[in-house]
Amino acid sequence: MANEQNLRPAEYKLSVEEAKKGGINSGKARRKRKTLAQIGDMIGGLDIKSEKNRDILRDAGIADEDMINDVGMLFRLNLNAQKGDAKAIELLSKLRGQFKEQHTVETIEPPTPLYDARKKK
Repeated sequence: MANEQNLRPAEYKLSVEEAKKGGINSGKARRKRKTLAQIGDMIGGLDIKSEKNRDILRDAGIADEDMINDVGMLFRLNLNAQKGDAKAIELLSKLRGQFKEQHTVETIEPPTPLYDARKKK
């Protein structure tokens, strides 16, 4: 939890060494996220191996050449949406481009503190 002992003062500036370390670590984290996203794309594009799942998709009218993991997940998501799962409905709508999120930015002025603990008497 934040308190005076673990907060940096507002006027604190990073040293060149600290900034460099932060930049290096940020790059490592960004490369890791990119790699995970690429692996996720690769897995999503793999063919569905389970004959049971392929039969289910065939019964739904999905062509054999379209039977990849991403299609299977969308199909299951659709089944959950049909059952009334609100999160599945929302996600499916977003994926299909039917639901546009609206972000509003509000500027909120912080209240003036009644007592500033940093000021010495």
